[in-house]
Amino acid sequence: MRLVLVTIISLITLNINAQSKSEIIKELESVLKKHCISNDLKNAEIFYNTGEKIFDFGESYNLATTKLTYQFEGTLEEPIHILKFVRDSKPNSYTGFFFDSKKSVYRVLDLIYLLKKLE
Repeated sequence: MRLVLVTIISLITLNINAQSKSEIIKELESVLKKHCISNDLKNAEIFYNTGEKIFDFGESYNLATTKLTYQFEGTLEEPIHILKFVRDSKPNSYTGFFFDSKKSVYRVLDLIYLLKKLE
């Protein structure tokens, strides 16, 4: 009886994680379509490997070894909001994507970190 109960709870937990992952990716795609200015990311199909923490949208990033940051450039009249992916192996170079607002960059960061927390 105990084994059956543990099995049922495990299956429910796996199902909840799977739904959460797909919901997060769906919301992430929605935010990107609305707010990302860079076409590479805006039109990308997003995948996430939970076990290895690999975030893939045409180029793969291991979230354990990649730092994600927000950077502001430009002026108040012409702001440039950048989401930067910096790999530990190449700390002086990064891949950057442009967004229409600081809020949208931080929303994307939040969603990516939610994915990273999934197990």
